[in-house]
Formats: sequence, C-alpha cells, structure tokens
Amino acid sequence: MLKDYLQKIKAEKEKQERKEAAAKVAAGFAVGAAVGLTTGILFAPKAGEETRNEISEKAADTLNKSKEQLHEIKENIAGKVEGVRDTVTSKVEEKKQEKEIIQEAVAESIDEIKDAEKEAKKELQEAKEKVDKKAK
Repeated sequence: MLKDYLQKIKAEKEKQERKEAAAKVAAGFAVGAAVGLTTGILFAPKAGEETRNEISEKAADTLNKSKEQLHEIKENIAGKVEGVRDTVTSKVEEKKQEKEIIQEAVAESIDEIKDAEKEAKKELQEAKEKVDKKAK
C-alpha cells in the first residue's frame, strides 16, 4: 500500500516536471517569436516611426501573452501542489488512525495475556496444593 502510494507520488512529480519543462519550452518559443517578429519588422520597408510603433505594439502584445501564460502555469502548478498536499495529509491521518487502532489492539492483547498468566499461575498453585494434600 505504501509502495503504491509512493509510486503514485513519484508519477505525479514526474508529470509536474514534464509540465514545467513544457512551460519553459513555451516561454522560450515566445521569446524566439518576439525576436523573430522584431527582426522581421526592422527589415520591412516601412517608415521609422511606423516601424517603432509596430515594434512597441507587438512587444506589448507578446509581453501580455507571456504574462498570461505564466499566470496560467503558476495556477496549474499551485493546484497540483495543493492536490498532492491534500493527498499526503489525508494519507498521514489515515496511517495515524491505523497506528492508534493497532496500538489499542496490542494493549488489549497484552492485558489478556497478563490476565491469562495470572489465571494459569492461580490454577497451578491450586493444583500444587491438591497434590501436596494428597501426598500427606
């Protein structure tokens, strides 16, 4: 059971790492696109002010899109972290309850063994006294 749980956590962690890697690739792609777009605009046959305005607008658009993507990635990661935290917390509580049940069962068993030991000693003593009476 614990092994399955640990494997599940490992799989979730690997999935999270893949998502983070994909986010980095997406961010790299966005930066590359912005650089390519800027280069294309600079070499396009337009007036200087028009080119600067277009670069400024495209840069602002790219920045806004990048911010939105990063926000979505952060929310996704936060949700996954919360889900893992909730799972771990519930499993820990579950194991604590199981531990308490086992401890109670062990304590009861010990008490029963002690009672049985006392009873056996009492019966042994009574049997010894009977044998001693018969021997006299």
